[in-house]
Amino acid sequence: MLKKQLMSLLGLTLIMLSGCSSTAEPQKKVAPQLNNQAGVVITSDELAELKASVKQWQQAKAGVERLLVIEQDLKLLIKQLTSVAQEQQSAAAAQKSESKIAKNSSLNPEPIAPPAPIQPTKAQPTKAQPIKVQPLFALQVASVTDQTRLPQSFAKIKATAPTIFAGKVAANVESVNVNGTTFYRLKLGAYIKQENAAKDCNKLMQYQVMCIVSHYTEQPLKM
Repeated sequence: MLKKQLMSLLGLTLIMLSGCSSTAEPQKKVAPQLNNQAGVVITSDELAELKASVKQWQQAKAGVERLLVIEQDLKLLIKQLTSVAQEQQSAAAAQKSESKIAKNSSLNPEPIAPPAPIQPTKAQPTKAQPIKVQPLFALQVASVTDQTRLPQSFAKIKATAPTIFAGKVAANVESVNVNGTTFYRLKLGAYIKQENAAKDCNKLMQYQVMCIVSHYTEQPLKM
């Protein structure tokens, strides 16, 4: 509406300017021009009205220009407010999406596998390898030329001294040749130390069993 008023005022101004250039005296009709140009005939009242309109336009010109500036400012402000509103809507939508994802995550939490227990490393006990020591000494309790007599001699000695030969006793036979005759010696026990063999030999002699400490022979007696 403001623009229409401005256009009307501008039109009236142009008419007024063209009319002023063709008037001769106030209160009289303007004589038509005969120079083959289209002329405008106005009355003095109309001229006065035009002048009043021009004066009114000049008075309102500053206000109109100020309104135009305000209109441009308003357009810029509206543009800025629209941009801010769009940004706020985008941020609200993003926040809503994040809250929805967080809610779903809290309702359906992913199971967390417990850490695997650390198995203590058990030190494998090292089995001590038994050290086999070769016996060095034995008790010689009989010497015969007939080997078949040795089992009988062994049974008799065990019965005579049961406390010395309780349980399993090592019984070996050693064969030696003396002047062309073969003797079979019955040897009992297996001793590493000579003093231990001598102690048992003294015990046997207390049971009236003749014995001597001799070297160890590993040749088992056949019963």
